[in-house]
Amino acid sequence: MLRQVLKSHPSDGDAAFNLAILLQDTSRSEDVTKEAARLYQIAVQASIDSGEERWDAWANLASTQQELGIFIGPFGAHTSYERSIIYLEKIVNEHQSNLDQMQQEVVEWDEAQYQEISAELWELNNLLSKLYYGLGTILSELSPENCLYLMNQETLLIDAVDGQDDEEQAKKICDANAVNALRNAVDLDRDNLVAAHMLDAMVGGDIDNGSKRASNEFVEALFDDFAATFDDKLGALNYQVPYFIGEAAYWLLQQGERETYKSVLDAGCGTGLAGRFLKPLVDGPLIGVDLSTKMLDVARECTLLKGCGLKEVAGDNENIIIDEPGEEDLRSSVKLYNHLISLDLETATLEEIYSGYDGVQDGFELIVAADVLVYIGDLRKLFVNFGKLSAESNEERDAFLIFSCERIEEEDAPPAGWKLQSSGRYAHSKKYVVTTAKDAGYRLIGYEEIVPRMEKGKEVQGHLFQFAYGLDENWVEDDIETEDMVFMDIINENGEVVLHDEL
Repeated sequence: MLRQVLKSHPSDGDAAFNLAILLQDTSRSEDVTKEAARLYQIAVQASIDSGEERWDAWANLASTQQELGIFIGPFGAHTSYERSIIYLEKIVNEHQSNLDQMQQEVVEWDEAQYQEISAELWELNNLLSKLYYGLGTILSELSPENCLYLMNQETLLIDAVDGQDDEEQAKKICDANAVNALRNAVDLDRDNLVAAHMLDAMVGGDIDNGSKRASNEFVEALFDDFAATFDDKLGALNYQVPYFIGEAAYWLLQQGERETYKSVLDAGCGTGLAGRFLKPLVDGPLIGVDLSTKMLDVARECTLLKGCGLKEVAGDNENIIIDEPGEEDLRSSVKLYNHLISLDLETATLEEIYSGYDGVQDGFELIVAADVLVYIGDLRKLFVNFGKLSAESNEERDAFLIFSCERIEEEDAPPAGWKLQSSGRYAHSKKYVVTTAKDAGYRLIGYEEIVPRMEKGKEVQGHLFQFAYGLDENWVEDDIETEDMVFMDIINENGEVVLHDEL
């Protein structure tokens, strides 16, 4: 119906706006996002032509353009956020003016009407908070070159100077305005935890004032919002951590001459990307824990043949061998995870993790954490709890811990050994990680510098650690210099172990 309307009336703003929303409700793929951005632009232009610009059309255009990485231009994310803020603030001011006028009236006002306007104002301020957060993130991500471009445009930027030709100074102005926008976001909505965390990161969160980790509320809000598009977004960033985790777990099996793990905990499992690589390596329960219930909902739908990183139904892949009739149907119904639950990893107990699970409930032979520690600065409490969740090591079988984190060089690390970066993620030095893990009862057995993903066209610096639980009496501080792991095998996208010479 809406497409028919647009076919007859290509500039119908309402039809374009509604169709864009419907498309985004059905899919968040890049192609659909591009089409939605085109439709929102039609809606914006129609509102401009009518003389009554729509803040919601500008706002939706802003978010789609940001998702596509189109920041600059007359319909880019930056301009779109600014225009949406301008027009929404007018509506907010009108509501506030109505409330002020009612309070100043001598005669008694309509209490029901007052409460209705107050509720609307509260909702509008929350929306405005989200727009300021979007503007702040755009400004913080702009390159010096794009910041310089903005200095010579009509913009709401504070301290912008016409004729500015210093890219470094222009970037400082962008960052200052990003901080200002994030402060506005927090002032408008104290429950906007994502904005509060990013503001803390940009102004250099003080370790002594509670920024030792991202709050549970922040992590849950952040990943609940990203759940539907998480896999696609990370795929576009060449995200490699789940693969590295799976490869490292298989490498450990080889070193210990065991075929599988008895149990695996995917700590901070998200949508299950690492689970795809871990499932072939465990003959007992694969348990996933995460704070975000919406991420867990996505992981819960994964089976041996679909979801959790698979782009297509694996039954259509000619590399999968079906030995018996009906085997494909069986694998389609077998869940990737045996159990999923929402808990805080720093405090979760084995009893809580296994709550609702009917199988064996022992400590875990392997715990993995793929890109989880980037939201925790001080790792002491986490490592101690991981030790409590691990199976007891003995001469025949060790319990292992594998995780990734972002890397900060020793010479750049503060005394604490970790730092909250402007990205809102924490980075840790190798020495801090190894020493803290040792204090919790772990010994380092493998280490690798990695590139977990790309960000703004640049490689993110990370590292991957392998620890065994239980200190060897011969373990000494020099073990921090353990040689890098040499991976001899990989796991393909179907979760199957493949030797390099078979590729």
